[in-house]
Amino acid sequence: MNLGSFDWIAAAALVTVLLLFGVLFILRRKRLDFTLTVLVALAMGVAIGIVFSGHTDWITPLGKIYVTLLSAIVMPLILVSILSSVTSLESIDQLKGIGLRSLFWLLFTTFAGIILSLGLGMTFGIGRGAHLTVDGVSAETFKTAVTPFSQVLVSFFPRNPISDFAEEKIIPIILFAVLIGVSYVLVAHKDAPKVASFKSLIEAGKAITFKAVDFIIELTPYAVLALVATSTSNGLTRSGMIWSLLALLVLTFIALAIDTWGLNYVFLRAFAHIKPLAFFKKILPAQVTAFSTQSSSGTLPLTTGILTGKIGVSPDVANFTAPLGTTIGMPGCSAIWPVLVAIYGINGLGLSYGLSDWLLLGFVSLFVSMGTAGVPGTATVVTASVLTAAGLPVEILVLVIPISAIADTGRTACNVTAAATAATIVARQTGQLDTDVLYDRVGAPAGAAQDAADDATAVLPRVPTDEGTHSPQGEQPPTWAPDAGAPAPVPLYAVEVGESCKI
Repeated sequence: MNLGSFDWIAAAALVTVLLLFGVLFILRRKRLDFTLTVLVALAMGVAIGIVFSGHTDWITPLGKIYVTLLSAIVMPLILVSILSSVTSLESIDQLKGIGLRSLFWLLFTTFAGIILSLGLGMTFGIGRGAHLTVDGVSAETFKTAVTPFSQVLVSFFPRNPISDFAEEKIIPIILFAVLIGVSYVLVAHKDAPKVASFKSLIEAGKAITFKAVDFIIELTPYAVLALVATSTSNGLTRSGMIWSLLALLVLTFIALAIDTWGLNYVFLRAFAHIKPLAFFKKILPAQVTAFSTQSSSGTLPLTTGILTGKIGVSPDVANFTAPLGTTIGMPGCSAIWPVLVAIYGINGLGLSYGLSDWLLLGFVSLFVSMGTAGVPGTATVVTASVLTAAGLPVEILVLVIPISAIADTGRTACNVTAAATAATIVARQTGQLDTDVLYDRVGAPAGAAQDAADDATAVLPRVPTDEGTHSPQGEQPPTWAPDAGAPAPVPLYAVEVGESCKI
């Protein structure tokens, strides 16, 4: 080994990170709150990225291993979750209620993000005076990645479930699982004993998969430290960022912040009738993980766990709407970023754009959002599709590549929050939201749910959504009759996410 070429600073960075892993392990053993642990890891990662700027190559694999593990469990999780949810539904009408509402709210949050981005982009005139040029800029790589909408539409439907599973095509797998689940419901309606073993197999697979998720989620703080350290280090060493790109980046994060906490606050208050601050407090670990991993699909196990165990969304809704939200909607990647990049290019190149052109841009962004993949870098392909469909030079995309990776952190957090918001609203509208869980009132004395004035409309009849399922410890959830009189016990296993997450 040539000691002269050995990167001693990178080695020191790795040793430091491993020592900090030990600190995080001790904090978890001392039962420190999972959210606080993730925030501590986030602060550690920023510090490491600053101190060892440009020398974090040895740390990068630690974060990538976590993302790889999450990716490995995502498809099995989606398959067993959808099958379990659909086979647990009592009627096809119940499925229609959840499915159509989920699709509407996921697209509605994206539509709101498009309107927000158009308003901010045109108000601040982002890109104006930048004097951009696309001469000599090659965009062939991105042009080949653009998929016609007709082909995108066809790809929504399953062709070969095995290849779809291997290629992580989430929408075809969801549709295939729904097909099998609906078929089960129809057969079970006529001859339940004949398909009882199939239902038992699904529930066994669900219990095993969720236990595997528990192990992976426990690694979240360590992954956050490694991923944030790498992102911070790369951001500090990135050079050549012109002022117009910096302005675009700042405006992007402003739009993402308004969407994540502003628009979703309004939606939760107006349509879910809950306290948004309580929701944001519970969903914070998923937001931080999404910010770090830059993967909506990778964050999915944590998101569904928080929805069911911390917010009170029924498994039927959480396990259907949240996975669907990793490919449909995603306002950060398919609304805010593509629209702002388009406006940046339009103003920077001095293009003439009329009202009909702006409407077309918004319309295209909304439709492209129905085929977005919840993985790192997907915004690049989505933006290329939007620019091409709107008649804009794809070369614009190449110009913003230097800041795209940084923006992807906020985009992913925005996507995950929107999907969780949609799931919560759907749960409320279908009577499958338990606000006692959201407000930490499980086990509280009778009448405690009336303490807050705005909860008067939040107390809904509880409906059993996981009948016949078991907790990972093998405990049978309590059952109850809706007309039993007294308030029913809650069949939930609200626990510390990341410690022994039961979703």
